[in-house]
Amino acid sequence: MTAHADAAPADPDEGAEALADSVYGALLRDIVSDELRPGTWLKERDLSERYGVSRVPVRQALHRLESEGFVQASPRRGAVVSPVTTADIEELFDARLCIEPFAARQAALRAAGGAPVDRLTDVLAASEASFAEGDDRDGIALNLRFHAEVLELSGNSLLARSLQPMLGRMEWIFRRTSQTGEPDQLREHRALHDAIASGNGELAAAIAYAHIERGRRPALEALAPLLLP
Repeated sequence: MTAHADAAPADPDEGAEALADSVYGALLRDIVSDELRPGTWLKERDLSERYGVSRVPVRQALHRLESEGFVQASPRRGAVVSPVTTADIEELFDARLCIEPFAARQAALRAAGGAPVDRLTDVLAASEASFAEGDDRDGIALNLRFHAEVLELSGNSLLARSLQPMLGRMEWIFRRTSQTGEPDQLREHRALHDAIASGNGELAAAIAYAHIERGRRPALEALAPLLLP
């Protein structure tokens, strides 16, 4: 009997889900980086060859990207990378205003009750270090993690999951506007962190709201050449 005879077999469903997640991540990165530009046709056969997988995880990834607004699909014509409209950006900012200030307040209240803020602190420090070193790509990814970490710290798993479909579009925006107020963004993240860490829920909510709203107009102006009306 071999050493692995008693090992439980791998769950095929978990393997398939992980593969679909991997293809989703690769497709999203290619869309966000403009490797796959708006209007590009996304053929399952071509994508399966591109990423070295079968069509099943490609199809699953495309469905997920469609639900997040990155892909438009039709029964006969297949899928295409979606154009981005001004309304898409406005709606994203509106949705964030409904979610993130409340999450910041709850995160501060939990911190006041003893919930650790170490992970939020670490992500902020790593973000600041990355931008200071000129590594915008890593800094932007860490900025996204900072926003996600605030929602995790809120302790509301449903609230945290509600941000997940927005992170891809947030990255799309951040990567195209990171030079339009980066020092201000970092200062605002630091202020939000400090309000949460000190347990001041109302201040944390106000900072989160102002942080999001303050970024709306510069983002729309910087993205204007890329957006459809």
